[in-house]
Amino acid sequence: MEIIISNTLFTGKVLEHLPKVDSTNNYAKQMLAKSSPIDGTVILADEQFAGRGQTGNIWQSEAHKNLTFSIIYQTSFLKATEQFWLNMAISLGIKNAVCSLLSMQHDDNCLLPTKILPTKIKWPNDIYVENQKIAGILIENTIVGMHLKYSVIGIGLNVNQQHFSDTINATSLSLILKKEMNKSDVLNKILASIEKYFLLLKERKFERLKSEYLENLFRYGVFSKFKKEDEIFDGKIVDVDEFGNLVLETSTKKIKFGFKEIGFVI
Repeated sequence: MEIIISNTLFTGKVLEHLPKVDSTNNYAKQMLAKSSPIDGTVILADEQFAGRGQTGNIWQSEAHKNLTFSIIYQTSFLKATEQFWLNMAISLGIKNAVCSLLSMQHDDNCLLPTKILPTKIKWPNDIYVENQKIAGILIENTIVGMHLKYSVIGIGLNVNQQHFSDTINATSLSLILKKEMNKSDVLNKILASIEKYFLLLKERKFERLKSEYLENLFRYGVFSKFKKEDEIFDGKIVDVDEFGNLVLETSTKKIKFGFKEIGFVI
């Protein structure tokens, strides 16, 4: 598959296309250890045999069916304490591209001829269509002093995969649209949308990013069931703070939770 990125300013203009690699994030970090890659360099693999998700989870993806890639961005404009804003920007870029790909009309509800498919960001950065995962993100930052230096953004998007393990609550563009997708076209749309939000981040449009992130957050503002260790309880997402902590309101109080301290009951 020949890949030409035609609709971005700099993201993906340098693209290394690999037939097989353990992890595109690992490959990108090895590049950073040896050289200074051009801002927006993309590492794309047809097959990842040791892909990783958040907090050490394994990202399972059928070879040649999906998009598994990493973007190297220069992020020295962000303080180390501001890194969750990058997560917001990347999540919004992917969410909006997926919504557009699924939509007959470019609206926030992903309107299809027969039904509405809500596309949301499941905290902190999984992309869900209805109640099924379609994309995941793993961001790994290099920190020098008080600032970031580089960020490696690993993305897995389910494009043409038709079958998933029973243990995985997942879907793909092809399953939803009932047709095979052109992966090059999908990649162009995803990268253009990510770059748009990355540029907003560089402009420090934090208020806009926060507002859009909350508006598009899975189960935001409605009471849902959550699980902490062996306890299941009701809570309502009311905020995500600048460090990425989830703020829940229960019947008695507000509580903050960090990554992997709490899970959704879906």
